[in-house]
Amino acid sequence: SVGCDPEQAGHSKLIIIWGSNPVISNLHFWSRCQAAKRRGARLVLIDPRRNDTAEKCHQHIALYPGTDAALALAMMHVIIGEGLTDADYVARHTLGFDALAARVREWTPQRAASVCGITAEEIINLAREYAGTQPSMIRMNYGMQRHAGGGMAVRTIACLPALTGAWRD
Repeated sequence: SVGCDPEQAGHSKLIIIWGSNPVISNLHFWSRCQAAKRRGARLVLIDPRRNDTAEKCHQHIALYPGTDAALALAMMHVIIGEGLTDADYVARHTLGFDALAARVREWTPQRAASVCGITAEEIINLAREYAGTQPSMIRMNYGMQRHAGGGMAVRTIACLPALTGAWRD
């Protein structure tokens, strides 16, 4: 889940660290990430800077500053477009799915890639991996909140676990 209890990170099979450098700023959470990694979890950092955490993750997605929402929208484009949603969870626990699905249609991986400064393949692969790996978690931090639109980026990213049912875990 997004921003979940760091104690649960050790049980995840995929941890997306978004806008953070926990090796320096959140050692309690990072120790849980390392425990998950020892159990075979994959760690992905999404951050413009190649920081200390990037060196210890399996993948670093270095998007342009302020483009977090575009990346999340394109991930949703893939997840919805390829039928990777948890339909039961969406039906029982969310509101506004049809409007969201219509909104993300315009955010193709190719469009977001040009906005974010990354490749469409990175977006597609991350979306598929996130939707197909349970339990998974997204841990956001303050990085994306330091630009205009940061609040909306946080809300947009928070839709991802609702689409995949990851809030269950």
